[in-house]
Amino acid sequence: MNRRTAILVAWMILFVAGSAWGQAGGTSWDRLAPEEQKTLKPFQERWNSMSPERQDRLRKGADRWQRMTPAERDQANQRYQKWRELPPERKETIRKRHEEFKKLQPDEQQRLRDRSKWYRELPQEERRAIRDRYQQMTPEQRQDARQKIRTLSPDEKRNYFKGRNK
Repeated sequence: MNRRTAILVAWMILFVAGSAWGQAGGTSWDRLAPEEQKTLKPFQERWNSMSPERQDRLRKGADRWQRMTPAERDQANQRYQKWRELPPERKETIRKRHEEFKKLQPDEQQRLRDRSKWYRELPQEERRAIRDRYQQMTPEQRQDARQKIRTLSPDEKRNYFKGRNK
């Protein structure tokens, strides 16, 4: 009975280890759907050696790409090209800020998204005036401005940065 139990336990361990080993290997290239293979073609040569996490991220990206309209794909390509042209230091700064953003509470993330949307929707001349005014501030004035604008309405924010409401 002891020997039988030991054999059964050994088989179970091998079965579990084999399942885990199979999962750790991710998805082989041959098991991808044809549309995934088409989108992920640049990764074909190294696909089977990638971590399952990396494969999963790429597959999700390929799925998003397939669902985009041609105009959305053009925009994505333009953003990617701009990203590639950035200096490594700027890319690192952006990555760090993104990580910091992801650590914020959801309501704080939404507040920042709303503020960014408000700014993007301003006419170009107003954005330029705000940028110019902000760049002329000392670090202390910038900190004071950030604290103050949290309480202002959109119109008050616009006027504040135009210098009307110092």
